[in-house]
Amino acid sequence: MNYIMSVQLLPHHPESNDLYSHVGGAIEIIEESGLTHFVGPMETTVEGSIDELMNLIKKLNSHLAGEGCDKVISNIKLIQSEEAIKIKDILSDYYEFDDE
Repeated sequence: MNYIMSVQLLPHHPESNDLYSHVGGAIEIIEESGLTHFVGPMETTVEGSIDELMNLIKKLNSHLAGEGCDKVISNIKLIQSEEAIKIKDILSDYYEFDDE
């Protein structure tokens, strides 16, 4: 089975009113995961197995809790498909990717 997940994290820190102040660290964790991903302005989309994606969510929420966030809302969208699905294929009509 093939999976793509989009996640939007909304952390709340009791000492900060800046909703996005802890999102940068979460994006770093996604980048360090080695999974193919696309960072958008409202959410980040990641390719992987269901186990990889759910473990990533756990790691992101644990990281934010460790940063002192007392609440994290994780909005998750998940595509499951028997057909191969890739972020680049979905966005190819709208975005030019550098070939690596």
